[in-house]
Amino acid sequence: MRTFEEYFKEEAIVFYLCRLRAKYANNRNKKHLIHLLTKAEEYNYHVNDCNNHSEYEKKFNEDLNKLFPSRRKWKNIGEESRYNSRTNQKLSSTDKNIYALLKTIKFYKKKNPSELFVENLNAFVKDIQTSIKDKNYKISPPTVYPKLKDKIIKDELNKCRPISLFTLKDRVILSLTNKFLTDLFDKYFEDCSFAFRAKRNSDDSGLLSHHDCIKAIVKFKSDFKEMDLWAVECDMEKFYDSVNHNIIKEHFDALIQKAQTELPEFDFSNPIRVFHKYLNCYSFNTYTLPLNSDDEYWKKHLNDKRGNTFKGHYEWVQAGFKKHGYYNDISIERIGIPQGGALSGLIANIVLDAADKEVIKSKVFYARFCDDMIILHPDKKECKRAKILYTKALKQLKLVPHNFCNKLIINRKIPEKNLPPTTIAPFWNKKSKGPYKWAAIKNNGFPWIGFVGYELHYEGHIRVRKKSLKKELRKQKEVVYRINKAIEKDRRKSIGTISESVIHKLVGMSVGRVELRNFDKIENEMCWKNGFKELTMNKYAVQQMKQLDRNRNKIYYKLDEKLKKLPKLEENEEETPGKRRQIVDFNKPFSYYYQVLERKQLEEFKKQ
Repeated sequence: MRTFEEYFKEEAIVFYLCRLRAKYANNRNKKHLIHLLTKAEEYNYHVNDCNNHSEYEKKFNEDLNKLFPSRRKWKNIGEESRYNSRTNQKLSSTDKNIYALLKTIKFYKKKNPSELFVENLNAFVKDIQTSIKDKNYKISPPTVYPKLKDKIIKDELNKCRPISLFTLKDRVILSLTNKFLTDLFDKYFEDCSFAFRAKRNSDDSGLLSHHDCIKAIVKFKSDFKEMDLWAVECDMEKFYDSVNHNIIKEHFDALIQKAQTELPEFDFSNPIRVFHKYLNCYSFNTYTLPLNSDDEYWKKHLNDKRGNTFKGHYEWVQAGFKKHGYYNDISIERIGIPQGGALSGLIANIVLDAADKEVIKSKVFYARFCDDMIILHPDKKECKRAKILYTKALKQLKLVPHNFCNKLIINRKIPEKNLPPTTIAPFWNKKSKGPYKWAAIKNNGFPWIGFVGYELHYEGHIRVRKKSLKKELRKQKEVVYRINKAIEKDRRKSIGTISESVIHKLVGMSVGRVELRNFDKIENEMCWKNGFKELTMNKYAVQQMKQLDRNRNKIYYKLDEKLKKLPKLEENEEETPGKRRQIVDFNKPFSYYYQVLERKQLEEFKKQ
């Protein structure tokens, strides 16, 4: 285990900054595609970013750009360096930019150390290293931005999530502090916890993730394949906004004491101080909740391109606190941590580890991913006992779970034509439910479990959670809609170029940068399909993947037909079908169905 100060070596700070700069470049590149296709001023991100960015964004980008040379000075990493040496896969755009920046910094430090960006970078690194030891250094309160939960609705209170954004300096310090504390505490956490871990998975292919959580559920189910299982699902109301600072400190201090006993030669005063500064910089009840009544705040942050402003609202759990009798005087409490802050995920594990340790005293299967948990067991009584242990632990932590739904079949409040008088929809949509039998409805059970983006059937089938599927379908439409609106204004490229750009964008975001030469080998991490590696070949998943393929093809070919009818840009533009560039048929090798399901099946067949 390295000391806290070793986590702040120059190489670590520079690498983190390069990653931030590379992501910034990647985000601008997404806007660059549309800018290349149209001459309309509203899509000129070079100008619009300066005019439309918030004060926070302008300051953050300004501070970041001071530490790097202009884009045209970046060094080329060379053809061989464009591939991952371990997997021989092509690097993502973000990774290529990171390595280009590292090469550029190394070059200028050696050849021209007086370059302004080099001097700025050296000073910034030194400032970071000094600040983590400075008792007077404070984490600045974050800038809180509203993130809409649903589509914006006029003349209504739009539910929002408060996202906290920190200064560049604080962000670096918090991120590297989080890495140190995660490595330090990880061995004290239980194996049933799968989010924000430093622990590697069983096949050593990476850190624990939601995929490993699904694998664990599937294994437990296979161990009892001849028996019905009972299940409990639980999600907390506004965990990040409702966790108590005193409880956080209590559990944090206990972990520090364990670490100090095992590592007596270590000085933990600096990470302890940074952690407490993080808590001191923000609380939801004193910092964010008052914004609900600030009309100027919502006018500033919740508006559209036409200048229309909308009402917003941050929900909280006052009713839950009152129901459980947690606080006599909530005004003297500090409650809630920053959503989006680097240390918040670790705090979830620090606090909820207490609940983990209570539940594993029972005989059930138990898994937790951040503030979502699931319990499984063949015996309903054992599930009930584990549920009681869990809810009691949450009460000790002053946390509020969503109300449990136990009734599967529910009478419709309002009778609807051509629909049965009863429904299972309320049970299905509830975030906390059970114990319920994981079985066919005809056997008084419920067939599906929804967890970490997946849905698992009692017969062993795995599909994408409906909400995640709808989100991907919506994203497909949004990409084509934005490009369509842009070229309606004042296009600058031929229809062939536009058509090719659209399909490459749709394929890239869904299954990666697939090419005919590598379609059966590519392992691009930055795409939708890699969020669902545990999908199996079954009728439900097949239907979903083919729906995604059909929808993608439909909106693409609809746009392509529209492009053919557009007037020529110039007399020599290749607009006629006979002269248009050859477009690859983007079907099977590029499809969701092949890349997510069929390819996996073929690879498993080859191993046999």
